[in-house]
Amino acid sequence: MIKSILTFLISFLPFCLHAHADSVYAWNKWCARKDTLLLFNGGNNTIQIYCQGLKPTDITLKSLDRSLRIGNLELNGDTVAVLAMPYPTKDKLMRLAIVNNKTKKTIKTLCFVSDSLPAPVAQLGSITRPESYKKNIITQTKLIAVFPGSLYSYPYKITQYSFHIKSPKPTTRIQVSGFFLPTTVLKDINEAPEGSIAEFTDIKATCPECATRSLANLQLKIK
Repeated sequence: MIKSILTFLISFLPFCLHAHADSVYAWNKWCARKDTLLLFNGGNNTIQIYCQGLKPTDITLKSLDRSLRIGNLELNGDTVAVLAMPYPTKDKLMRLAIVNNKTKKTIKTLCFVSDSLPAPVAQLGSITRPESYKKNIITQTKLIAVFPGSLYSYPYKITQYSFHIKSPKPTTRIQVSGFFLPTTVLKDINEAPEGSIAEFTDIKATCPECATRSLANLQLKIK
């Protein structure tokens, strides 16, 4: 997904001015790559603009297309920020004009693209595969929420989960509040025989201004 998005952006740039051209810098605060003009359908998007040589009060932002809706302009240090909501349709542009308040002239016109948003899933630290060596598993300290195959980086946080070892001699289920792996969980993992499954269930996650949501169970085979 990420590769196809970047390929599209590269091919699309000749038809629209790039965010980093000249002295204008633009990015989506919640995109993991700050050199892309990418918005997420149904996600949280905050476009941030910095214009070298101009004060934030010297510029305003104007959407040129109905497929891009923006909120009220906010000042944040030397940048301006605005909430953005993409409503993409086939062959429709999502253009944003940066306008000089004094001259009323357009400084730059930026073209955004959008991407669908996958459901978040739980991940144990840096482990991305369905199995891992025990020595690697016990070095992980927390359960995190990620968006697989996406550049979306809004800060979702695990608030609770249930843990147990699936093996011929299964362990007692442990209820955990928060996202850290307590010593009881690490102990069960360390004592589990090779081939056992570390299972995380009843996972709940939330984010700023978001309702709590349930994530799919996570299973990790211990090698």
